Parts: sequence; C-alpha cells; structure tokens
Amino acid sequence: MENKIKKYIVMSKFGHSDRFMLEKQFINRHSADYYANLMKEEKEYDDIEYFLFEQTVAYNYKEEEYEDSIPF
Repeated sequence: MENKIKKYIVMSKFGHSDRFMLEKQFINRHSADYYANLMKEEKEYDDIEYFLFEQTVAYNYKEEEYEDSIPF
C-alpha cells in the first residue's frame, strides 16, 4: 500500500490563546472538513475554534520536484 501524505491538518485554538494545537491530519480535504464539522457540533469545549492548514512546501525537496512549480 502506498504511504500517502496527510497534508490537510486540522488544528484548534482557544479564544484566549495564541497557540494552535494539532487535532488530526488527513489525506484529503473532504475528510478534514467533515472532522472539523463534527468537532464543532460536539462542542466539547467552550471558546474553541478549528482551522484547516494545508502543507504546501516540503523543505527537504528541491524546487524542481514540486508538482505545482511555484517557487518559494
């Protein structure tokens, strides 16, 4: 089985904090969105927000190896 990169990252942050906390990582955006919506509906904590981060750069690879050819 191919080892797919989990490049969609759901993170959370409490309103009073300036730090993000890793929740979970996913291989596609649909799963990340679904997870975040479930967590919002659950309302386990007061004053928590959820954010989606997407990996766009792999620093160990040379620029010419990127799929989208966007230099950084």
